[in-house]
Amino acid sequence: MRFHAAREHSRSFGRRAFLAAAVVVACSPLSAFAAESIDLTSSVVPGETAKVSVVLEVAGLLKFKNQDETKSLPTAVTARFNYDEKRLPTAEGLAAARVYRTAEAKVEINKQVSENRLRPEHAVVVVRSTDAQPEMLCPTDRLTADELDLVQVPANSLLLEQLLPGRELAIGETWKHSDDLLCGLLNLDAVSLSDVQSELAEIRPDAARIEMKGTVQGAIGGVATEIALTGRYKFDPEKRRITWFALLLKEVRSIGHVEPGVEMQARLQMLLEPTSEVRELAGVSESTLESLAAPEALNIRYESLGGRYSFEHERRWHVMTDRDGVLSMRLVDRGELVAQCNVTAVPTADPAKKPTLTQFQADVSKSLGKNFRQFTKAGESQNSIGHNVLRAEAVGTVEGLDITWIYYLVQSPDGRQVVFAFTCEQPMLERMAAADEAIIHSLRFTEPTQTAAQPTLAPQR
Repeated sequence: MRFHAAREHSRSFGRRAFLAAAVVVACSPLSAFAAESIDLTSSVVPGETAKVSVVLEVAGLLKFKNQDETKSLPTAVTARFNYDEKRLPTAEGLAAARVYRTAEAKVEINKQVSENRLRPEHAVVVVRSTDAQPEMLCPTDRLTADELDLVQVPANSLLLEQLLPGRELAIGETWKHSDDLLCGLLNLDAVSLSDVQSELAEIRPDAARIEMKGTVQGAIGGVATEIALTGRYKFDPEKRRITWFALLLKEVRSIGHVEPGVEMQARLQMLLEPTSEVRELAGVSESTLESLAAPEALNIRYESLGGRYSFEHERRWHVMTDRDGVLSMRLVDRGELVAQCNVTAVPTADPAKKPTLTQFQADVSKSLGKNFRQFTKAGESQNSIGHNVLRAEAVGTVEGLDITWIYYLVQSPDGRQVVFAFTCEQPMLERMAAADEAIIHSLRFTEPTQTAAQPTLAPQR
């Protein structure tokens, strides 16, 4: 589970239902049935649909660097999810479509409470997995970062059947789980060391009980993490699938470029019940997956807190702050800080007096001050919405480092405008690629026209 401290949000999740269900299981009468072995092979195939309920709770500490100090904030998050999940045929890996009936979380950080919900227009979500982390996206619109964080809970139900060994075992036999599966189940980018395995603990007429335990060392967003986990799940011999799953996680994660460090404990319970196909998923098929094959299908939509503008961006970008009319973002690739972007919504200008490229370059040069050396590129164009775009690319030096700045001034036909300032060390330019262009290309304004005034550029530090 990811925690985005800069957005002052965190995602984690629910306890009382988890404990209540555990008591029910513990108090169920034992059967005299005592089979010695069972075939733990899943029969779940594409086209099948299941009702899934998830309750998740996370509690612990978020850790931040404040100059030379490390500070901790107590955090508690509870969440509930109810959705129907339909398995989809795919040429490679696994895929499913979900329609969420409930997807909500209550977040408390240092006694400040906020709530997060999946918007009704994004209730249908496609989940696909070829290796490591599953990708989640809405087939009709772009999810926001908060919505994506909300639905990316541990123990993704698409992967759950992969826990089964696919063969007959006797009570007491064990099997190890692959690093790729653990990456997907725990939302990790990589696993460096793991001893997680499952053991067939009990066989009864209605279910086989399986225990899972171990420790995982890995990375998420390029940051080291260690997770100790204990799990239990039930395999229904008649339905030939997992129908109940419970997990306890204890994680210690280092502080990263865009996310805080974590010391937390999470409890999760999941119930799964086969059902008939639901109306909302009837039209989702393999062709839907093909239509989502383009990389931009994974883009995230950002909507400014003031409601002034929105744009799409790659998932490598992370919002750090959005306050007082200034948005700050960082691009992190495989754990390395690649670029930063500051966005300022400036006052509306007179549409009849568009700023010229020469004026814009003069403003950029003044903004950079003694760090500015020269412009390498400059031009004027229009984005996909028809807004006018001025672009100025400059190079210079900051504290001995060679830096490239890419400035954009985007103006709507009615004079609304916003300035983007991308900052990147020159060795990182290739890794930033066209991540700036995707943002500018998709920018649209969403607020009424304001009082006319001229833009000003904030210095880049």
